[in-house]
Formats: sequence, C-alpha cells, structure tokens
Amino acid sequence: MFMGESMLKKIYNLLFIISFMAIISVPVLFADRQDSGISAGENRTLASRPSLIIGGKFNDNYTKEYETWFMDHLGFRDKLINLNAKFQYYLFGNMLSQSEYHIGRAGDINYATDSIMLDYSHLNLRSSGEVEKIGRSYQTVNDWLSGKGIQFYYVQCWDKQTVYPEQFLKFVNQYGNISKTDQVISYLRNSTTVNTISLKEELIASKNKHEVYSNWGDPTHWSERGAYTGYRYIMDKINQQNNNMYKVLDEDDYDITVSDKGITLNGFIHKEDMLESFVIKNPYAGKADKSPMGKYAEDARHSLWKNSKVKNDTKLLLMCDSYINSFIVEDIAESFSEVWLVWGDYTSELDEVIKLYEPDIVIYECAERVDRSQAVVLFADKIKNN
Repeated sequence: MFMGESMLKKIYNLLFIISFMAIISVPVLFADRQDSGISAGENRTLASRPSLIIGGKFNDNYTKEYETWFMDHLGFRDKLINLNAKFQYYLFGNMLSQSEYHIGRAGDINYATDSIMLDYSHLNLRSSGEVEKIGRSYQTVNDWLSGKGIQFYYVQCWDKQTVYPEQFLKFVNQYGNISKTDQVISYLRNSTTVNTISLKEELIASKNKHEVYSNWGDPTHWSERGAYTGYRYIMDKINQQNNNMYKVLDEDDYDITVSDKGITLNGFIHKEDMLESFVIKNPYAGKADKSPMGKYAEDARHSLWKNSKVKNDTKLLLMCDSYINSFIVEDIAESFSEVWLVWGDYTSELDEVIKLYEPDIVIYECAERVDRSQAVVLFADKIKNN
C-alpha cells in the first residue's frame, strides 16, 4: 500500500517543522547561563546579566539589556560565529573584525580607507599650481634651515598599495602611473635643491627578494625587512652628503629571527606569515631623560636618544610618524650623538623646536597616507612672514 502525495507532503512538512524547531531550540537549551564572560574569538567581554530592579526602581532598559545578554550567551555561540566568519571570508572575502582591512587580488591583507583607494586609483591628482606651491614651500623650509647651518632631508615613505599595486583590491582600478605623491616627489627632484629621499623605487626593487610589506601581518606599515631596507637607504643618502662619516648598521649587527606574524581574521581564521625580526646585537644608543625637550616631552610619542660611544657630536631632529617611530628610530640613533624624535603633527612649531634644540640635521618624514603638504605650506608662509 503506497502513501498518497498529500500524506508525503504532510510528513515532509512535519519533518521540516521538527528540524526548524530543533535548530532554533538547541542553542537556547544549551545557553550559557553565567553572568558575563569573555569571548576569545571576538576579543571582548560579553554582556552581564541585567537586573530588573536598580536602586529600588524598575530598570527601564531591562528588556533590551536582557536581549543583549541572551544573545551573548546562546549555546554554541562561538562555533556559530566561527562558521559565519569562515562563510563570509571564503565565499565573499569579507573580514568582519577589521572594516578597513580587505582581501586583495593575491589573497593577502590590504589596508584600504577611502583616501587610500583614491591614492591608489590616482583620481585625486593635484593641479600643476598646487604641486608648485607645495614644492616651493619645501624649498623655503630648506633654505631657512640652510641659513642656520642645518641640513634638511625630506623622506617619503610609501604605503603597501604603492609598493605592491598588483596585490590591491580587485574592485579598485588604477588610472595612469602617477599619484599625487609622485607629483610632489617629481617636482622636488627636478625643480628644487631639497635633499629628497623617496623610498618607493628601493622597496619595489627589494620586494623580489624579501617581503618588505607583509602579506598576512600588519598591512598598515612595512615589515621589519622593509624597515631595514628603508633605514639603509636613508643613511646611505645622508652619508653621501657627509663624506660617509656616520655609522650604518649591517645585517651582521643584528640578531635576525623568523617567526609567524600573521594576524587572525574575524577572530578565528589565522593565516601564517613567517617574517623577520631585527634586534640590534650591541646597541650603544638609548632613550634618555626627555626634560630637555621642554613642553614637547609631554607627548608620549616623542623621545630623546643619546649615544656616548659614537664618533661625532651631530644632533639630529626627526620630525616623523610611525614608519620611523615604530620601526627604525633605534637604528638611526646608533649613528648620531643625540636624536630628538618629534611627531609630524607639530610641523607648525618646527621653528620653536629648532630654537630649543639647535640640531645639525633635520629629517622630515611623511607616510604616503599622512599628507602634511598643507602643513608645510602654512609653515613656509609663517617663516617668510617673520
């Protein structure tokens, strides 16, 4: 005796209802009833169980707070989040935990804000008049410092999308070969006497041998190998202007180790990235008391370095950002008797820093995404008017 079509349909519907109820009921039945807790995958503290009565009064937000607590403590929550994270990443390339981190053409991690995407696409180029104004402002700063017997070097650091353009986001197209930063560097090189140290070409040349920006580590800066490449290039350029009088660290001066520096995506998906770490074997320079920096000592980002064993009395001012501060200030300090590091945010006060410190050399460094061109224009106007 065979079942009728209507009977089979009823059985299928019943099985569907039972399965659906099981799916939505199991997480509730196995819910974690503890007060709060920590989600290792999400790297956050879970919501605490709310109180119905607070201070002798009904909690007006009880329903909302209870819902938040309940959702944070559902059964198998971590497994469900893990499954969703993998689904989003492997199917759509989405990274839930870092809204400005994206998967690039080569499957690596890229840092991509709206402004970085504009830089990459070359859709924000400057007019020739704007480029000239910026370039002439750097010349003004250079001449002002030269008049005080101070050498000036402009150092341009570059972000990952410029050194590895072939690995950037699939949905962002690039138009032409010139970026707004390229425009300024070209003008400085061809139309000024400013000592311009652009690291783009050196890093591109090195990437065939080394991972100068990490594939799966921090995408917002160069790797330690890239930093060492940049450090050597900067110091070699300075030495060319100073009869090779400054010490430059070779690879033999470091303990170089390799370890996994890959980040974990969405709190669950880990990609291994074996990268080098550079640690100076016998450092002579060290951080010193910042009190001589006056009010600039108050900014925790600033530092003062002294080196009593170096064979010169050169005082260096680094006005820079994290490419130098977080990676190579220790290396640079091995070459000079004293180094002040002041953040580029203080560009408008460069004259005050110079008066206080009286350095022999100034290195002004900018990352590609940290465009301080207008700050330099304003400072140039300031010293022209004084």
